[in-house]
Amino acid sequence: MLVKVASVQMNPKIFAADENIDKTVVLANEAITKGANLVVFPECSLTGYCYESENEATSAAISADGESLEKIVDLAKSAHVWIVVGMVEKDAGNIFNSFVVIGPKGVEAKYRKSHLSNLGVDNFVLPGNEPFTVIETPVGKLGPLVCYDVRFPEHARVLALEGAEILVHITNLPITASAQVDYLLPTRANENRAYVVSSDRIGEERGFKFLGRSSIFGVHGEILAQANDKDETIIFAELDLDIARKKQVYYPPAPGKPVEHINDLFGRRRPELYNRLIEK
Repeated sequence: MLVKVASVQMNPKIFAADENIDKTVVLANEAITKGANLVVFPECSLTGYCYESENEATSAAISADGESLEKIVDLAKSAHVWIVVGMVEKDAGNIFNSFVVIGPKGVEAKYRKSHLSNLGVDNFVLPGNEPFTVIETPVGKLGPLVCYDVRFPEHARVLALEGAEILVHITNLPITASAQVDYLLPTRANENRAYVVSSDRIGEERGFKFLGRSSIFGVHGEILAQANDKDETIIFAELDLDIARKKQVYYPPAPGKPVEHINDLFGRRRPELYNRLIEK
């Protein structure tokens, strides 16, 4: 099964949710006209990130309901596509750093960032505490990751074990984090035999400079598409989900081994030896 994905690299504004939503619709529509079935935006793309107090963050938070996101919902419905956005979400008096999936039926799923850094709005939101869950859509089984989450290999592995075909990573990486793009993201793809679609923002917000370099990686960790570190842009890749569904690693014939052989990546796991992960 082939799907075309788009990773949008944009420069949202802080305290400007309405303007950011309008910009999201324009950029998503551009991606859709170029054939994208799944369009991914950065972390906090609708609200901005660098809030300096809980009061600021709470005042800027928006609800992840159909009314707040109506313009994006209308686009997803009319174009029959799936759009991932990031936002500071308010719910029942609390705020979260949330990953929201919008599709033809409206807001179809959300995930709240579990591993919080000590940067920006993460200082003021609550962590998500729900079990890591794959989001099933007609354009693939999505494994949600928000920025710092990707630093924890167990998170991506659980999603892969649950069947994730595309690890969707929305982020606000600082300019000092280029190693995450060069090494960490392709490793998550390779070790889980899953595609990685990473969307980062660009620009500067309250002295915080963002990395850009939004990327799409294949299941071996190879670069399928990558943006620069300066421009608002959209990158695209066509993904064969059948490849991500096969968790075997194939080795071609080699000296002394005249036939190809196969290692079952997940079948050879030894979970009985990993119990210290949960004891520590």
